[in-house]
Amino acid sequence: MTADAMEVEPSTHAEEEAHKHDADVVEDDDDEDVEDLEDWMDNAKVSDAVGNLTQVMESPKSGPKATQIKERAVYELTRAHCGSENYSAIVQFLETSAFFQNVTKAKCAKVVRQVLDIVCSLAPTAYAMQREICEKIVLWCQREKRSFLRQRVEAKLAAILFHQDLFGDALALIDRLLGELKKIDDKQLLVETHLMESKIHFGLRNVPKAKAALTASRTCANAIYVAPNLQASIDTMSGTIHTEEGDYNTAHSYFLEAFEQLDQMNEKAQAVPCLKYMMLCRILDSLTKTLKLSAKGAIGADKTNPLDVANLITSRQAVKYASRDLEAMNAIAKAATQRSLNDYETVLKDYAEELQTDLLIKYHLHILQEQLLESNLIRIIEPYSCVELSHIATLMELPLPIVEKKLSQMILDGKFQGILDQGKGQLVVYEETEKDRAMEKGLQVLENMDEVVTTLFERSKALRTLMM
Repeated sequence: MTADAMEVEPSTHAEEEAHKHDADVVEDDDDEDVEDLEDWMDNAKVSDAVGNLTQVMESPKSGPKATQIKERAVYELTRAHCGSENYSAIVQFLETSAFFQNVTKAKCAKVVRQVLDIVCSLAPTAYAMQREICEKIVLWCQREKRSFLRQRVEAKLAAILFHQDLFGDALALIDRLLGELKKIDDKQLLVETHLMESKIHFGLRNVPKAKAALTASRTCANAIYVAPNLQASIDTMSGTIHTEEGDYNTAHSYFLEAFEQLDQMNEKAQAVPCLKYMMLCRILDSLTKTLKLSAKGAIGADKTNPLDVANLITSRQAVKYASRDLEAMNAIAKAATQRSLNDYETVLKDYAEELQTDLLIKYHLHILQEQLLESNLIRIIEPYSCVELSHIATLMELPLPIVEKKLSQMILDGKFQGILDQGKGQLVVYEETEKDRAMEKGLQVLENMDEVVTTLFERSKALRTLMM
């Protein structure tokens, strides 16, 4: 028993020492002195915010509580510099502060990204300043060999270049970044980067490549959890692509899905554009059906299918998101219903900021204006076989050169048959003749015979090869 007791005693003593050491460690953590840091944080709310917050950042304390307080100080200092528009100071303390050298790389990346988000939210339209900050952070990341953070900041820089309409620079940066991301297979960043690539290609009016990039983004998104904000952006881009292809019903469903997600999160600033796109799809779809406007068909009013834009949005949406943006779209719908070009152009001038700043709305409203012009011209010249151009210009209340140019374009596009007699200042309209069905059938027979003869020639050639 004595031997057993002697064997047990050392282990018991060791456990007591270990517990005592753990208790001391916990006690040390609980007794971490951060009162001076908290006092500076409190004083920063009253006066000299920059001075007090700088003292917090310069403190040599590096415990868990001190790190949390310093992280808060970084965010508050960023907001203070943004309030005074001293943006260069933000980059300066990011580069020189010892806080970023002492924390882990993951914590550093999180804090820097949060600082960028704060700057972008407080100065959303100062793209030149945002670009300068991102470029300096990228250089710092390259010096410190922070590859993960550099890739995140470069993705943000590409978005800023896109908003500055520098599509070439943004696309070059995206292409290089995608090469790096595919090697490390960072799905989350690949989803965001492919989505930005799709937006850039759409800005360059390259719809096939925009669609391919969006498909790549969706493929990566299927393998991971996607945040609701990012999913709403993907749905919005999908609706944009379908709008370009003329599939307005599908586009409306995508915009509606994105809007509902943003509405649930109460993201009003992002939800309003989706609501405008939904209204645009309803206007374009109704007008297309009414006027029979398409890339292949002719133009003419369809009286059996009246233009219906009364229920563009629900009453709840109209009350919650009431703004000049919705007023502008309602005014466009009213002008389109009346098919009045004068009212339409007046709306474009009165709501220029709401209608001309968005790329999708601006492009399709221009198409809508051209379609209304063509429809009205067709309606005026329909009763005539010969009409003076000045009379058409008077009825349209448009300058004669614009009417003459548009009529010549419509004749060349095959919208109607006729000629412009510029010597007499007249438009001669020809009656539409029925197509010669016999000629079409004869050409089709010849085409089929050509295919048969070609196939027989290839088979005979193969047989000769086998015999030899």
